[in-house]
Amino acid sequence: MPVEPATLSRPPAVAPPARFVPTGQFRGSLDEWGYLEEEWFATGEVEGHPYATALTVRRPRDPERFSGIVVVEPVHAATAAPVWIYTSLAQMRAGHGWAAVCSQKSVLDGFVKPTNPDRYDSLTVWSDAPPLAATGVEGLRLPRDPAGMQDRMARLRAVNVLSTPILAQVGAALRREGGPFSGLGVRHAVLSGHSQTGGVVTDYIVSGHDTLRLEDGSAVFHGYFPSGAPSVRFGPRDVPIVQVLSDGDIADPNRPGREGRGYRREDSDDSGDRYRLYELAGLGHMGTRYPPYNDTAMWLNDPIGTAGKVPPGAAMNSLPHSELFSMGLHHLVAWVSDGVTPPRADRIEVGADGLFAKDDQGNSKGGVRCAQIDVPRLRYLSTPGFKEDGTTPAFGVVGIEEPLPNDVLARLYRDHADYVERFSRRVDELVAEGWLLAEDADEMRKEAVDVPVP
Repeated sequence: MPVEPATLSRPPAVAPPARFVPTGQFRGSLDEWGYLEEEWFATGEVEGHPYATALTVRRPRDPERFSGIVVVEPVHAATAAPVWIYTSLAQMRAGHGWAAVCSQKSVLDGFVKPTNPDRYDSLTVWSDAPPLAATGVEGLRLPRDPAGMQDRMARLRAVNVLSTPILAQVGAALRREGGPFSGLGVRHAVLSGHSQTGGVVTDYIVSGHDTLRLEDGSAVFHGYFPSGAPSVRFGPRDVPIVQVLSDGDIADPNRPGREGRGYRREDSDDSGDRYRLYELAGLGHMGTRYPPYNDTAMWLNDPIGTAGKVPPGAAMNSLPHSELFSMGLHHLVAWVSDGVTPPRADRIEVGADGLFAKDDQGNSKGGVRCAQIDVPRLRYLSTPGFKEDGTTPAFGVVGIEEPLPNDVLARLYRDHADYVERFSRRVDELVAEGWLLAEDADEMRKEAVDVPVP
């Protein structure tokens, strides 16, 4: 049955005007990049159950700057929009539109409606599952044991049973006239998510992509960007999938739900099976290169219960998480909109013990590389903390780093100028090979100039 697009409308003016906005610090400001932010309401019906929910839209003020691409992102169960956090600069540089959809009942009831009960009184999403025991950050605290976390995620899915059809109906509506992109000429919409919402996007691909179609039989979304939550091996689809996973997401081969890294499959350029898997060597599940996430104290407090054991005084992982995610999203958009085939990457190498193989400096081998890994001055630990056996990495959402000893640096580099020259050369190679956007290269080079090596 064809998807019936949601009805999109501007919310009525309600005092006080406080409204929900997805949380998370992102790079660049909307004003600096000439972007506006609007709230819209979406209403529709799924199998006899009416719904009304909210979405946050960001787009260029100047219609001439709009790329024709809308990146759709479900709001995370902890209120964040992680894909926007990591790719905001790349999206605004390119002129993309962005829409964060509160497709999950847990988000609507736990965070959106309490922000302003009068403004959001009319919003509702149906579910016949028992409500979660609590709401808010404390209520979303995840168990430290992976099995308990799986159970929590299963209960979230049951509560948020309408998320997939809501995303389909809102995605269809965003491409029509009368909504936030009316008159701008939307050419393509892609669905993105990271971590918990990487799972939401995975659920959509598995259970919604083939059945929730537009009236002409085409897909609602022209591409998918599921990151940070590998749970299935994707089969062929008639639109591209670029799956991005950090070292920390997949370092433990025995983690429940990810045993044996069963998500792994071959890349493909076939018209009915366009797929890329990018495993990012050395990176943590969450990016901690930029404030406020690079503050160790933030992770000592462990607000959502999954940071692992971050030692006091540790330095947070400074690898270019945002830049590599932006690279992956860029390749998806180029594949969708212009038919530009993305580069293929090796997988991170696995040792005989099932853990990732390490080079002489203790960094992961293989995978998608960056200059900081290939011309190293630090050792990057993507999963801080280990189980009691001392070998198997414990789950953690962040990573830390430690300096290589001076004698090691002295063997690697003649002097600081040698380090800078080699680092800059590697940056140039990565840009040419498609592993770093040219717009991000200068910042990488400056990093090398500013650090003392050896």
